[in-house]
Amino acid sequence: MKRTDRIKKEGAHSPPNEPYYNTYYQPVGQPPRKQRPRKIFRTVIIIACLLIALFIGIMYLLSQKADVSDLSSIEQKSTYVDASQMPDYTKGAFVALEDRRFYNHNGVDYRGSVRAIFASLKDRDRLQGGSTITQQLVKNYYYDNQQTITRKLKEMFVAKRVEKKYEKEKILSYYMNNIYFGDNNYTIESAANYYFGATVNENNHALPQITVLQSAMLASKVNAPSMYDVNDMSPSFINRTKMTLEKMKQENVITEAQYTEALQQLGG
Repeated sequence: MKRTDRIKKEGAHSPPNEPYYNTYYQPVGQPPRKQRPRKIFRTVIIIACLLIALFIGIMYLLSQKADVSDLSSIEQKSTYVDASQMPDYTKGAFVALEDRRFYNHNGVDYRGSVRAIFASLKDRDRLQGGSTITQQLVKNYYYDNQQTITRKLKEMFVAKRVEKKYEKEKILSYYMNNIYFGDNNYTIESAANYYFGATVNENNHALPQITVLQSAMLASKVNAPSMYDVNDMSPSFINRTKMTLEKMKQENVITEAQYTEALQQLGG
């Protein structure tokens, strides 16, 4: 029987005016409507990625303006002391407190930096945390203290170049001789002279050597140089110094005996 005859025969037995139901979910060839929002979402993601890549590229180009060779000019300071001439516990205080992986990374702590960058998306005017000693050196020498994502990215790119050009000990030397310690002191030697009448130079026998506690105090002070007074230590400054001493002990910068002695001198 032909298909048309079969349809007529079936139709003859069907109730009159029976509605006809389309068995197709939708017309053949028409794409599902649900795919349109997905396509829009994918397009937005692709555009966002391209914009981010473009922004990072621009920051990279801008970072090339920084001449990393200029860092060597820090050695011309009258109170400059190379890290190789300092007691291990003095330079160790800064490494333990600021960047305990200093000798193992290539200038950038990616986890910390990414965390700081994403945190800045919540507050576009401030960017905190995630900086290695190399990044802090770059920030102090080339950029201002404005905490923005643009500065952070440029800082990261320049830090990588600094690590390629200088040895770790030299980077640490430049860092410790280009920090603000308060009262117009920008090198650790001038700070030790001014606050304690001491020296960080092991070859300088005219002044007493800086102690473990004094080293911890100076490392702690750079966090808030204008607020922390070594002659009238606030509770917050004392607690931060204790934390620094604890980290120095954990990183084997000082012994248990040195740690205990420093705490006794601090009054803790």
